[in-house]
Amino acid sequence: MSDERFQRVVQAAWDLFATQGYGATGMRDIARSAGLAPVQVYRLGLSKEDLLAEVSMLLTDHQLRYITARTRPQQAESIVSFVERYLLSLYRSDIRHLAVRRETAAYGWMWSPRHEQRIRAQLWRLLQPIETAVRDAGLNDPAGRLYTIWALYYVGFRNAVVASASPRECLDGIRPSLKLALT
Repeated sequence: MSDERFQRVVQAAWDLFATQGYGATGMRDIARSAGLAPVQVYRLGLSKEDLLAEVSMLLTDHQLRYITARTRPQQAESIVSFVERYLLSLYRSDIRHLAVRRETAAYGWMWSPRHEQRIRAQLWRLLQPIETAVRDAGLNDPAGRLYTIWALYYVGFRNAVVASASPRECLDGIRPSLKLALT
């Protein structure tokens, strides 16, 4: 698979999903936007569902590079404060790319099991700083707490999708439950 061609196709899909939406975008549109013939895209072995998963993973890769690498607990910072700061960074990133995240949330159920497995692995890496903070704080059941925190994150993010909430408003909406999950 041509890596350069693959990247062009994924970027074209990203741009079109963000501007036209997943449902209104066809493979011919993606191929045209990437400067390729549709058959060239199909030879890459990619379906439209695969491309949506690849776009989601590309965005999460950005978050892994820029958020997890730069957001560490500060000395004497409470776990609640750290997790709130971390989630606020994620909200800022996801809201900056709201059009793409909205499409992945709406159509992600169509991903192949292979993509779902890769996306879950990415998610666990994204949550690694929180898991480390939970363990360092001596809290029991870190996995259960991570599932709870991630579910709360999506409750907050729904405020951005449905009500155009800001990152701070998303966090404020889950803050009481988040504190309970971290005690």
